[in-house]
Amino acid sequence: MPTIGALMTRDPVTVEPQLSALHALDLMIDRGIRHLPVVDRRGHLRGILSIDDLRAAFPFSVSLIRPPSEEDRSAAREWTVGELMTHGPVTVTPETTLEQAAASLARFRIGCLPVEDATGRLVGMFSESDALRAIALRAEPKPAHAHSRATELGELVADLQAERGRIASQLERAQELERSLSAERHDVPTDDAERARRLTDIGIEEPLAALAARRLEAIDHALARAGRGQLGTCEKCGRDIAIARLRALPGASQCTRCASQSEKQTGALRGATR
Repeated sequence: MPTIGALMTRDPVTVEPQLSALHALDLMIDRGIRHLPVVDRRGHLRGILSIDDLRAAFPFSVSLIRPPSEEDRSAAREWTVGELMTHGPVTVTPETTLEQAAASLARFRIGCLPVEDATGRLVGMFSESDALRAIALRAEPKPAHAHSRATELGELVADLQAERGRIASQLERAQELERSLSAERHDVPTDDAERARRLTDIGIEEPLAALAARRLEAIDHALARAGRGQLGTCEKCGRDIAIARLRALPGASQCTRCASQSEKQTGALRGATR
């Protein structure tokens, strides 16, 4: 049975208790993560802040895809990480087995386990996703570089290519339905009830087809960027775009932070021209 030291995410993103909870949310959105370990200045674990903690505290809808508006941010500026985090979280060590860690995740109904060394210093994070990935691979330990950025981008490209094929099939079905109805109108007499049913089918398919076409366009844009070696890199600041953001918005060419800044600048320009 592999140990957590071989499966954990090393050098996780961390925050300190006095940091603004809004800034912690920005980090979660920018990195596409749901949990942030909270450490003191010595690197010792003090708590865990989750996206669910922020959803429970903030007086607005919290999303990992969409950053809060300026109005929303003004309503949550008072909160710090230390006020919202879970204190004294359940932890494991690098020597903990996968079976023991999975049992802890299930028993305490939590999404991640901080990994501490013998001195209490945070050395990694082990999540539900890590557990499922290890189990799917017959619990074989993987080297630390297995979850590299290049690997994640390669998996994303493969997933987008598969999704593109499914969308293309859906659009072909919608087009075939439309052609069929058009032929019936001209060549085959149908009663009013049957025609109404087919028109309803078209009414259901057309909005979905429009959404699918937009998604297909975004996927094609992402695949084109991948072909140029640009997928996942913000065209404005050069930083990595979170994989979670790319899955939700394949056509994204800016990280969440730069996209938010661009939206603010556009809004300011619109206001100045009114």
